[in-house]
Amino acid sequence: MHLHSNPASGMAVSRAAKINNQALSLSNQGDYAGAEDLHLQALHLKLNAVGENNLTTAITRNALGELYLKMGKITDAEEQLKKAVSVRMENGPAYDAAVSVENLGQVHEVKGDLEEARRVRLSHPADIMVCGNFDCPGETFDRSQLSACSGCQSAFYCGRTCQVKDWRVRHKTFCKKRT
Repeated sequence: MHLHSNPASGMAVSRAAKINNQALSLSNQGDYAGAEDLHLQALHLKLNAVGENNLTTAITRNALGELYLKMGKITDAEEQLKKAVSVRMENGPAYDAAVSVENLGQVHEVKGDLEEARRVRLSHPADIMVCGNFDCPGETFDRSQLSACSGCQSAFYCGRTCQVKDWRVRHKTFCKKRT
């Protein structure tokens, strides 16, 4: 797949990717504001170099959406993730599209709209999904391989271990079956 139309845009995207990696490092250290600044710099570089409908731009939008989820900036997360989903569904590998779809589903969970979270998660045209546990090893699953949360039916997991882990760290807060 050809991502860059000329050497200058390729260099700009490469520079932006390094900035994204620095942003991810800051985010992992808890410096969300610093990470946001760097992701926005990378996004600006990519938009100028390759435009909106490029996979590399969608990667940054997904990372920014994930960061905004952590920061509680739900409207901003939704905006970034919708754009990432649009490009990744059209042009990207199935796994990348499924990750962005899951992230957008989590936005709707946070907003309290579990029905929309379910609809979004089931929206991949090939029924390809990722496990709802963020720490699950990166792979895609056919919808039939995942189990829905018995409480809300809006989150999907590859197994009991992942469901329990996600329950403890995230889903418990949003599930209608709060214990």
